[in-house]
Amino acid sequence: MAQDILIMEEVDVRRADDSDDTRVFTINKMALPGLKRKTSEHTPGGGTGTVNFALPMIDALEPKFSVKGVDLDVLRKFGFSAGTNDKWTFASTLRNKKTNRLLPVRATIQGVVCEWSPGEHTPGELIDCDHSLMEVTYYELVVNNEQIFKWSFYTREWIHGGTDVFAEYRAALGV
Repeated sequence: MAQDILIMEEVDVRRADDSDDTRVFTINKMALPGLKRKTSEHTPGGGTGTVNFALPMIDALEPKFSVKGVDLDVLRKFGFSAGTNDKWTFASTLRNKKTNRLLPVRATIQGVVCEWSPGEHTPGELIDCDHSLMEVTYYELVVNNEQIFKWSFYTREWIHGGTDVFAEYRAALGV
């Protein structure tokens, strides 16, 4: 069966603990973190080539967003807010073009805004300000109330497609 065409129509980024902290009127771009598995390159001495073996780990997650104008909330709390990293909600809507249904998308991301990059300012135009999160220790992606992906550094969870990838590792280590 052919995959449905899903078009992202609306986006917002806000602090997860403050529903009034919406950027719905200023957000220009939002980028969920890319998922990339760690690999280990191996070239055997008697082999015919190299293999990049996929490991049960992911590379560092780095979500981003950009707003029009200057976001003083982010600047006031740049880096750390109250000494801890912040939990953010990246929200969007997907339109299923076949059924015309609107699907909610929610990503909960815990990390630190480590980069703020204001663009060039031209009089009469709003400045673009880019924000990059790093030190991401938690990421959960839910589409239409279905958990697609969950990863937690501190609890050693990686749930993908309903399977807890790390359950057997935690059991084997007794943690």
